[in-house]
Amino acid sequence: MSKLITKLPLKIMISILGLIVLGMVMGNMMLIYLGFIPVIYVAAGLYIQTPDKINVQGTIEEDEAYVEDRIKLDRTITVNEGIGPVVVHEKLPPDFALTEGSNLNLYWKGPNPLIIKNSHQFECTHRGIYEMGQVQIRSFHPFDLRAPQNMEHIFNQELIVKPKPSRVKRVRRRRQYSLFPIPSESKIKLGVQTSDFKEIREYNYGDPYKSINWKATARLNTIPGGKPTVNEYEREGRRVTWIFLDKSTRLNLGNSIKNSFEYAVQAATSLAEYYISRQCMVGLAEYVTHPKNDNDSPWFKPFTVNKLEKDESLPKSQMGNLIFPEAGHMQLYKIQRKLLAVDTVLGGMSLLQVVRHAKGHIHGTNPLFIIITNINQRSVHSLSFSIRELIKYTPRLRSQKTNIMIINISGYQLASSTDYERIAANALRFEEIELSSEIMSPGVMVINWDPTEQDIVQTVLNTVR
Repeated sequence: MSKLITKLPLKIMISILGLIVLGMVMGNMMLIYLGFIPVIYVAAGLYIQTPDKINVQGTIEEDEAYVEDRIKLDRTITVNEGIGPVVVHEKLPPDFALTEGSNLNLYWKGPNPLIIKNSHQFECTHRGIYEMGQVQIRSFHPFDLRAPQNMEHIFNQELIVKPKPSRVKRVRRRRQYSLFPIPSESKIKLGVQTSDFKEIREYNYGDPYKSINWKATARLNTIPGGKPTVNEYEREGRRVTWIFLDKSTRLNLGNSIKNSFEYAVQAATSLAEYYISRQCMVGLAEYVTHPKNDNDSPWFKPFTVNKLEKDESLPKSQMGNLIFPEAGHMQLYKIQRKLLAVDTVLGGMSLLQVVRHAKGHIHGTNPLFIIITNINQRSVHSLSFSIRELIKYTPRLRSQKTNIMIINISGYQLASSTDYERIAANALRFEEIELSSEIMSPGVMVINWDPTEQDIVQTVLNTVR
């Protein structure tokens, strides 16, 4: 109940007093009678209370979603006391787009209790972790004689928006040669089990009886007749994949929703999910193409390269940018959570420094290197030096190519809106192709990906010959 009153009753009382005094001075009873009419208005108005005792209920449909998914919110609002207008506003993240309904509504509360069922739908346009369920309510007095009431209901609902993955399917056609390394063809499931515990999974036909975890089965299986759980251990012969994500500001080509960096994160998420689903150990590393004090080409400043060779250790502030290779669903969860919060930065460690810091985890593993970046005039030379460093950790057999794949994300079309800008973007694409030819070699593959034309899956499948 609102006990505060506005300045309007005070102004009315002053006008009442003025009319009565004026009527007494002039001997006009009509003015005195008119002075008592506002008294009735104020007395009746102050008897009416501002809408109060408001309750909000409702839940969100899902706690996890992907970019471009649409989520519906259903709210039930109950107003028990008072009379007057009620404004209900539910805050949405600024990155989301309202597609159906409205999150700002105005209702009238009469003498009877008011029950409102409101629903609206929004589209998740950006990855991240968002706090949902903040409903702001503001109720007003019908005659504006009492102060408005502000209330806020917080549900503390967390919504995780993941980058939209591209499902990479295995190519089963025979007599084809794929430039894209497919680690699923390696004999992983035939390897010998190690003592490294991987995860607990459901029992499958053919699993040995001794691998059943009876304690976990009794604890987890609450449904009668459910499957027992089995201890799964790592196997030998696993292939290692390193994903290097460039988070330079150069990848901000486009708008705040669709730009080169968002597609780079999407590609990293899709490739990590693909290789982990095929029993590979996947690691993630972030780097910056143009860190501070290292913007110029090393062709003209050879001492810059020597400086990087001596500085192989990363500072503690940069240690969080490395996720060392592991396998299993927990590793995929770590990579996905890391990619939810990643953003472009101005300065940081270069690819060469990151590789040399992680060389202890790379040496002897015959890894597959995937570099997601944007090839341009300022990055081609530093990328060439980094590739030379990566080649040191790959086998040099004639029958086996170097496992280095570079995904060049072309964002010029994303940043172009007019016909002239699109023509210029097409011209810059030819420059990218020319720069890619400088990097390509028998051991290095470059995939030029234009997100406006095709999906990353289709781009990868186009490499199949």
